[in-house]
Amino acid sequence: MPLSGLVDIIVSLLSSVIPDQFIGIGSNLYSLLPVAVFVIFVYLIYKSLKIAFHGMLVFVAGALFPLFANNFFGTAIAIGIDSMLSYGLFALILYLGYVFIGTVKKILRVVTWPARKLFSKSKDFVTKDDLDKKLRENREDD
Repeated sequence: MPLSGLVDIIVSLLSSVIPDQFIGIGSNLYSLLPVAVFVIFVYLIYKSLKIAFHGMLVFVAGALFPLFANNFFGTAIAIGIDSMLSYGLFALILYLGYVFIGTVKKILRVVTWPARKLFSKSKDFVTKDDLDKKLRENREDD
């Protein structure tokens, strides 16, 4: 199925669900599609630049590690361009792994939300015994 066919199906489904009062008189969801794509695009660029900037900082911090370790801890790490690049790249790889694992964790939290809500043992959860007790108390009050 081409992408335009998928967009048509989604738009027709949303048009049937969302009342005209929320969309606006005389407009359709196709006019909102460029706005939604623009918002998603700006958000993705923002997140990408944020990750790139933090990655650059992590790379610099990793590259400066041999200097820090030699001066403050008295280690004998070779200080040169190749070792500094190695430590910087290693730090960047660790950071990108951290970002990837965090993204996977967020996706899994969104996907598993219904199951977690259904099987949670939160304080809002009412057991059958609690419900029976409340019903007995209400009958006694009458």
